[in-house]
Amino acid sequence: MHELRRQDVERALSVVEAAAGARNGAFGLEVIDALFDAVPSEQVAYVEWRFGDDASMRICRPEREPRPADAELGEILAATCATYPLRDVEHAASVEPLRLTDVVQRRSLQETSFYACLMRPFGVEHEMKLWLPAPPGHSRFFEFSRGPGRNFADGDRALLALLRPHLAKLRARFDRRPHPPLLTEREGDVLQLVAQGLTNREIAQQLFISPATVRTHLEHVFEKLGVRSRAAAVSTAFAA
Repeated sequence: MHELRRQDVERALSVVEAAAGARNGAFGLEVIDALFDAVPSEQVAYVEWRFGDDASMRICRPEREPRPADAELGEILAATCATYPLRDVEHAASVEPLRLTDVVQRRSLQETSFYACLMRPFGVEHEMKLWLPAPPGHSRFFEFSRGPGRNFADGDRALLALLRPHLAKLRARFDRRPHPPLLTEREGDVLQLVAQGLTNREIAQQLFISPATVRTHLEHVFEKLGVRSRAAAVSTAFAA
């Protein structure tokens, strides 16, 4: 196993501290920021989704301007995902972090339609994913992306392997919390992001929906919970 430096361990502890402070649902931007320091990347994201669903919960920094256009992304992803080497349906049970180059040679990757249509347009050359335990048919993972140049090192993988059991334990506590029974899964996703202080526009970006749809979800939340404000909705929903 790769030997970690003292500063790596300190950065890992900062990630655990940030994750332990999450109180209203899945990991928030504080955890993403801590991971940026621990594993320098051009983009870091936390994603939860159910296989077969078009939508997912995605929390990331920074946001990129979509290329190609939003309306085309779903169709392109559906057409090319079979050539993506780190597919969740194949690797979501992995207890080890995986880089693209751990499962495919670089030249072979560059010949895939996924690389041509979705990686290269975004300037992504290297990726690494860390999966957390999830129910059957679901995936929960952290995703790290870099452009041309330095691939993720063995030390980066070792640091994430060290973090995995701690992050898994902290994520599991969310499942044990009572959730408002009246809210749909998507309304719960919206409210979790409201609790993290995101605006409607930011929530829309994270969930790949429009700000108008976010407003509609919040209107339904307010009505179901009998409240009139975002703060009251969060307080009522997560009072337990």
